[in-house]
Amino acid sequence: MTRIAFVFPLLFAFLAACASTPPPRTALEVAERAIDEARRLGAQDYAPVELSRAAQRLAAAGEAFSERDYAAAGRHAGQAELEAQLAQLRSRAATGREEVRRRVDENARLRRELLGADSIR
Repeated sequence: MTRIAFVFPLLFAFLAACASTPPPRTALEVAERAIDEARRLGAQDYAPVELSRAAQRLAAAGEAFSERDYAAAGRHAGQAELEAQLAQLRSRAATGREEVRRRVDENARLRRELLGADSIR
């Protein structure tokens, strides 16, 4: 009876340790999609530092995953996703600024055409 009382807690602890950190495959996929979206939005031009950090974090996550360090892989994947989201936001902001500048220039051109160059001060 005492052996059974001793074996069950050890077996339970072993099983709990094995199941405590599941492989973060989903987190890796989400981070990869976020990086792809950042690239699609032009992060190479508008947020290269953030995009590079996201790619580095994803590579670190992949390395940790292959070493079965799932906790580190999950952390790195989460950080990669955040960096990629920042790259996406910066890219959207930059393209928005470009669009505003383009429209301001177009409005100025139209104003010159309609009113004549001498009317605009």
